[in-house]
Amino acid sequence: MPEALSNEQHQPEPRQYTPAPNRRYAEEDRAWSQLYAAIGQTSTAEEVVKQLDADLQSKRTHLALYIRAKTTLREQKAADARIERIGAFVRHALDFMVLGPLRLLRAALSLGASVAVEAMPPVRREPAKARTSALRSDPDFAHAKGRFTSGADVAGAAAGETGESRSAKAA
Repeated sequence: MPEALSNEQHQPEPRQYTPAPNRRYAEEDRAWSQLYAAIGQTSTAEEVVKQLDADLQSKRTHLALYIRAKTTLREQKAADARIERIGAFVRHALDFMVLGPLRLLRAALSLGASVAVEAMPPVRREPAKARTSALRSDPDFAHAKGRFTSGADVAGAAAGETGESRSAKAA
């Protein structure tokens, strides 16, 4: 048995085959390192998640990249929600600060106007106005009015002459 142990110790271990680094592997490694660096951007993270969800083998191989991409998307979603809440708060604050007083003023003026209208005396309708508009459209009235105005012109001229003669007598 001691010989068996010594034989095992002298046997060289089998070598693992590692291919010599070639240009294609170096470019691939560089691309992956750039992808890991850019995974903090939302667009890159979305694309990586989409591609790795489609290929389960790659997803298992690059699980850290997948988790980092999902984390980036979750952080972006939380930031969007925070921005939306801040925007809603600003809109409500401006609505309260700017539009609130305007609405209050409009309501006060509306209430004041209705009180002023109620305080005014009731409108009295003149029956003569309604009768006048009815007579204007009556053809018999128009004929009588024409005769009256022509008679008034003659009477006015006669009164003018009498006025002149009186003033001449007074002078």
